[in-house]
Amino acid sequence: MRILKTIIVILIVAACSALSTFGQEAGNRNYNRGTRPPAPNTGNIGSSGVLNIEAYVLINAAPDEFVAVFGVSQEGSTASESNQKINARIERFLNAATQLGVPRGNTFVDFITQNKIYSFAPASEGVIRESLTGFETKKTVALRYKDRALLEKLLEAAAQSAIFDLIKVDYVVNDLTKLRKALFDEAVRVVKQKEETYTSSLGLAISRKALLQETYDTIYPGELYQTYSAFESGAVDNNYNSTVRVIRERKSSTSYLEPLDRSAFDTVLNPGGIEPMVQCTLFMRVLYSVAN
Repeated sequence: MRILKTIIVILIVAACSALSTFGQEAGNRNYNRGTRPPAPNTGNIGSSGVLNIEAYVLINAAPDEFVAVFGVSQEGSTASESNQKINARIERFLNAATQLGVPRGNTFVDFITQNKIYSFAPASEGVIRESLTGFETKKTVALRYKDRALLEKLLEAAAQSAIFDLIKVDYVVNDLTKLRKALFDEAVRVVKQKEETYTSSLGLAISRKALLQETYDTIYPGELYQTYSAFESGAVDNNYNSTVRVIRERKSSTSYLEPLDRSAFDTVLNPGGIEPMVQCTLFMRVLYSVAN
């Protein structure tokens, strides 16, 4: 009996250890219950007498350049004042960016909008009146650069000009045509390899008839980020007393890059490292006839 109890304890400890290890490997992203992006309609073999051979390939491309876009807003008592103040802040930022190696030719200031600002104030006893109190001008500043590490310095320079809104960072690949050619060549290789396998291994007598589908897609890192909030919170039932207020703590959220799942592809060209990259895909479907 003592031996049996010892075995049971060992099994329980082992099971707990396995669960603990699994939890550590899974990480907090388990709090994100999202699903993976849908794959193309693969696996379409075809009807009687025909065969569809498919290839789904991926290439990870390092960006050639980046474009950071900052949002700027400024209030003023008049439209002219708000515009002059925002221009002064943007000019300080662009001067700092020039010192960091971003020439004026690689920047662009886009006027977005100029709004009136209305506020409420007591006019007389029991009356609150709304009136025009100022104007707000909004613009964006786009900067093109090549060194990925430069963004941190641009953020610091922007903050010194009271610009805190980094809207987005676009990844620029200059020669998508070259990438698509590489994808096409690889997809053709995959199709021919499958054709040879079906012929030699399954003894099928097949011949190519038509290219049914050739679908390219380009996915940028900004489309691949997921967000989650990791916390456990208790439950409070205050239905019995409606005068009790529940004040909750603010929970922070975390974002992370979730690249395309490599297992969905026949081939992955340039698997890439740990940094965000532009992911280009090609799905190809070729029609074959099958001899009886």
